[in-house]
Amino acid sequence: MRTRLVSLLLAFVFYAGFLWLGAEQATAGQYCERTNYSAQDITDAVRNSPLRDDLKGTSCSLGGLGRFESGGNKGNYNGSCCTGIFQLNNANVQKYAGTDRAGYGCMSLQDQVDSWARLTNDGYNSPAVRHLASMSTFDGQKVDASLIAACIQLGTGNCQKMLNSGKCSGFADINGTTICKMANNARAMGDPNCQDGQVVCGPSGPGDFPTTTGIAANPPTASSASIIVNPTDV
Repeated sequence: MRTRLVSLLLAFVFYAGFLWLGAEQATAGQYCERTNYSAQDITDAVRNSPLRDDLKGTSCSLGGLGRFESGGNKGNYNGSCCTGIFQLNNANVQKYAGTDRAGYGCMSLQDQVDSWARLTNDGYNSPAVRHLASMSTFDGQKVDASLIAACIQLGTGNCQKMLNSGKCSGFADINGTTICKMANNARAMGDPNCQDGQVVCGPSGPGDFPTTTGIAANPPTASSASIIVNPTDV
């Protein structure tokens, strides 16, 4: 009798687990039409979004990030938390898009990217992101828009853990994805013909204007200068 009860109990547990898994899998799905936006399509939407200009400066990799996150399918829901081209979680969909995940999945590419851009702009103000953005490299990785976006995507608290460790391996999600790995994938999946623009307002030389030669590399002689200042005039 006891053996039979144990067998029935195990069978019940197995069946309940099967139903739970089935329900979890059933929640993953597609909202509205399935899309296959290219990395360049996504980059173009990023460039037309309210994203910070300095992040737009290396936005080619952000097109790759969208491909990495969703395969270019704006109606994709992953079955656990996240929806859209950049896979915003339910709370951020409500906060930055003012709708639920079904409504968000049916938005246009540009509207989705605009919502993500507002989220990213807010995330940029966190101490972890500010710290990362102040560096030129981290653990051998170039600090560009993809690394900063990955820092925000995987959570600024987790990004801080990575920074505290001094290594890319300082944080990984349950799938083993590190912030640096996400950024690498984003770069790899960007359009190879995409050209990044100049970082707006980025200090690149005296007066913050680009220059290809040193200032006064070939200064004029005193006699040929158009303005002569005598010692007594100073």
